[in-house]
Amino acid sequence: MHFSQLVLRNTARSPLRLLMTILAVAIMVTAFVFPRALVDEQRRHAEQAANDRIIVLPKRMWSDELPVRYSEEVRSRPGVSNASVVRWASLQLPGKKDLFFASNAIEPAPWLAMHPEILASAAQKQAFIADEHSFLVSRDLAREHGWKLGDRVVFEHADHPGEWPLSVACIYDHDGTGWAKHSLWMHYGPLNRGLPHDKRDKVGFVIAQVADPAQGASIARGLDQHYDAAPVPTLSLEDRVLAAVGMGRLSAMLTAMQLVSYLILAVTLLILSNTLSLSVRERTHDIGVLRAIGFGPHHIYLLVLGEAAVLGVCGGALGLALSYPLLEGPVARLLKERLQFQEFEVPLSSSLSALAAVLGVAVLSALGPARAASRLEIRTALGRVV
Repeated sequence: MHFSQLVLRNTARSPLRLLMTILAVAIMVTAFVFPRALVDEQRRHAEQAANDRIIVLPKRMWSDELPVRYSEEVRSRPGVSNASVVRWASLQLPGKKDLFFASNAIEPAPWLAMHPEILASAAQKQAFIADEHSFLVSRDLAREHGWKLGDRVVFEHADHPGEWPLSVACIYDHDGTGWAKHSLWMHYGPLNRGLPHDKRDKVGFVIAQVADPAQGASIARGLDQHYDAAPVPTLSLEDRVLAAVGMGRLSAMLTAMQLVSYLILAVTLLILSNTLSLSVRERTHDIGVLRAIGFGPHHIYLLVLGEAAVLGVCGGALGLALSYPLLEGPVARLLKERLQFQEFEVPLSSSLSALAAVLGVAVLSALGPARAASRLEIRTALGRVV
């Protein structure tokens, strides 16, 4: 029998305990990945935010809305080369209210001109601009629902009765940053006309492009001074500054979550250490037999370390398999709906660090039991009754 086979047989000695241990480690890995992935993803969005765009928000942030006329007024300000309204469209598919995707209403021509990271052919972009009853959709979202160019899709509004039949005019790829990876965009006009009268002519924010990125901060201050006495005052921030503010707003929470992730590793260490100690005690007689037939102390030591590595790899792999659909699905949806987070996905770096951490913890948890097992005298091990 090969050494690796012996490791696997020892690991599977108690199938129920093996299953429960792997599940416990998997849950711990998922809990460890979440805060670290959240921190990494928010930092990545902040670093990759455009340096020539300004976001004009209501001063009371997400509890208020801007008049749609602000778009033209912002576009006419000195130093501003373009501007577009953006309103949360709240679209959903009939009978699939629990299926979430990001949907926004925009002014197509200026919005596309300001977002070169939206990768699609010029013909498809022009088709979207020309047809106000069409929509622009990410390739990932289109693939998920089986949408193809020219398809007619009927949407509903999450808060108001009515239907919005729209056709697929443009399917875009993202530029690798993950931005707008699971989103669709429609024309502002049809959405606005379909809403109740008291909800019309309002937008969530205005996005503006500046001719000189170095003047972004001063242009933002000028916009806020211009609207300071208006019924709906504004808070204008450069795109990168807004991302950094979001990081700062959540910094205390993210720091606490990172500390919790280390506590999770400590709990994982205790779980694995207890499992391995129990397994070694149950196999005391078997260890004595192995020593009697020629296995040295270093073989026993490596045997226990190998068992710990198998538990770590299996638990880590299962944890990562659970993390992606859970964190990029319902958790990402909750973060976007409740906290206005950007598109969220688990970075590869977070997954690799989690796997490395759990393997390190697994090996560390085995050091004590492995040392104790390797020091057992043959006579003592063979004579012990467990």
